[in-house]
Amino acid sequence: MKLTKTGWFAVLSCSALLWLPAAAAGAGESSGWRLGPTAWSFNRFTLFEAIDKTAALGMTCLEAFTGQTIRPDDPRKLEVDLPDEVAAQIRAKLAAAKVQLTSLYLHQLPGEEAACRQSFEFARKLGAGFIVSEPEPAALDVIEKCCREYGIKLAIHNHAEGVSRYWHPREVLKVCAGRGPLVGACADTGHWMRSGLDPAEAIQMLGSRLLAVHLKDLNQPGRDGHDVPWGTGQGNLAGVLRAVQRSGARPALWGIEYEAEWDNNSPSIARCATFFQRTTNELAAELVRELPLKAGWARVDITPPKPVALVGQLHKRISQGVQDPLTATVLALETAGPGGGQAILVSCDVCMIQKPILDRLRERLQNRLAGFDVRQLVLNATHTHTGPGFLDSTFKGLYDVSQDPGVMSASEYGNFFIDTLAPVIAEAWQKRQPAALSWALGQAVVGVNRRTHFFNGTNVLYGAVDNPGFANFEGGDDHNLGVICFWTPEKELSGMIINLPCPSQETEGLSVISADFWHEVRLELWQRYSPRLFLLPQCAAAGDLSPHVLLQRRAEDLMDQRQGLSRRQSIARRIARAVAELMPCARADLKTSLVFQHTTAALDLPEKNPPATPFYETDSVHPAEFHYLRLGEVALATVPFELFHDYGQRIQARSRATLTLTQQLTAQNCGYLPTETAVQGGGYSADAFIVGPEGGQVLVEESVRRLNALWPDPPGK
Repeated sequence: MKLTKTGWFAVLSCSALLWLPAAAAGAGESSGWRLGPTAWSFNRFTLFEAIDKTAALGMTCLEAFTGQTIRPDDPRKLEVDLPDEVAAQIRAKLAAAKVQLTSLYLHQLPGEEAACRQSFEFARKLGAGFIVSEPEPAALDVIEKCCREYGIKLAIHNHAEGVSRYWHPREVLKVCAGRGPLVGACADTGHWMRSGLDPAEAIQMLGSRLLAVHLKDLNQPGRDGHDVPWGTGQGNLAGVLRAVQRSGARPALWGIEYEAEWDNNSPSIARCATFFQRTTNELAAELVRELPLKAGWARVDITPPKPVALVGQLHKRISQGVQDPLTATVLALETAGPGGGQAILVSCDVCMIQKPILDRLRERLQNRLAGFDVRQLVLNATHTHTGPGFLDSTFKGLYDVSQDPGVMSASEYGNFFIDTLAPVIAEAWQKRQPAALSWALGQAVVGVNRRTHFFNGTNVLYGAVDNPGFANFEGGDDHNLGVICFWTPEKELSGMIINLPCPSQETEGLSVISADFWHEVRLELWQRYSPRLFLLPQCAAAGDLSPHVLLQRRAEDLMDQRQGLSRRQSIARRIARAVAELMPCARADLKTSLVFQHTTAALDLPEKNPPATPFYETDSVHPAEFHYLRLGEVALATVPFELFHDYGQRIQARSRATLTLTQQLTAQNCGYLPTETAVQGGGYSADAFIVGPEGGQVLVEESVRRLNALWPDPPGK
């Protein structure tokens, strides 16, 4: 039996992933996710007859497969050596029927370059945007090269266990690791059921690697299961649709591959389309539903119990004591019910979050948080340069303490961090109770641009401004201060998120453990409000900003002295005053019910060209983890980079949310992401990044698309 079958989906609509709008006119365009059969459903007929059947169903998308007879009056089959004139006839037939050939199934793409190119040329002749296949892993280097050259994606298909090497999602992820976004998965949910896998869970595993779908419903799991109309079997297709919606994938076409009633399965395919339209409309209604908010807070001291190497400078510093404690603050959020959201946000007084530590923490919590998806746990760093690392390999072993008696290694601290933080995260989740939310936007002058530009065209990090060659600063500043307040049912302030575009590195050169200026901010706000107040700091996009004043520093220092303040106390007072000015506005508009959505994405951003290894070690950027949250009128987009603030402003400028906040240094350490201006100017950024301006703009476009999908219509409509 020739295994030629698949469904796929191409990128179509900016709202296709996270929001499913009302049904469109035709069955093939329902729900904003395009729907269409695969020609394998009509394998008893010719390709031309499959096109006619698709059009008769009111659908506009079709996937072809090699080996199908092309026309009733012509014995030739659809193969890679198809003559140009026959390809032209097929395209003319498609145009006349108003059907698009979206993809092409070729069971095994060859690894030999000439043969591989022939297959891609074949797909291009037919206008296919995807090739669906089950190639040998050794062939993927050549295939990916052709994907880039032709602009055609590869969706790796799964058959059942024992038949296909790709039967389990982890096998697909294994061969996709380190590859760009043109290589991903085609999920056949029927074969997952035959292999004993839960389709919704398998979808979640694939995340944004999901490029294509064969959606099927079987009467029962296991080898003996057979196709039935969608929604009438055991496939939990509503759960599959919801899993894709939550996963961060980009479905734009769903393939109906109906492997039953071969001589006349159009009525059953039509029933599948009806189910799809009805279910996606229900999901759309869920997504915009206001539900009661619950919030739980906790905090814990994460100060190392022994001396450590302090991360953040390019030389080893062993801590000589503790100036002020390091804190981790946890906020657990949930709106329960259909369409409800959940998240646990954790802010940590450390330099960076490293992915292996987050993975271990999620594993530790997997069975401790009832009803919580640990993939929606988000950690962020305040970016103090006077705190410990987590891994001994950080900065290529620059902070090795193996020869320093009595000093805690980074890996030992990593174990301490997980042991200390895990129960506190569980505590915050267990403490969820009804809450109200409000937000406010103000200004506090803290972060300033730290990259000086000289008349000779060069840019220097912290360059001397008294140099006659000084022209200006490379970029602008960002003084916005976003505050999200949380209130008890008695309207008492319980905690707040403070979103500030500035890393906490005012006193970064110290040889003591310190939370930097966030320690003084806590003291100031506790004094003004309550020592029970929870404060969750977030660093917005600020890869080129810092609290270090370069212009008129002597005057700034003198003003601080006159007020009897240290520089950190001065920063804290500015932030506290801004919060105090905002509080009456925040108190005036409390929401106890709101739309809460949280989606995740694993994005493969293009690396700079030519690629280069930064001077310090980063986590892999293939893929990079992103989170997108809607909290009523507020949007939050997280990034795992030190993101130059221009990118954050580009996201904010195009977001449909009333207030849009960015949050850098989350989930993993991907290094700097500089602008084109920064790259051209050179300096520190030139050897400190993996993803460059091209990837930065992809990040912007993806973030805007995914955030705006949470707001189906612009405000006011």
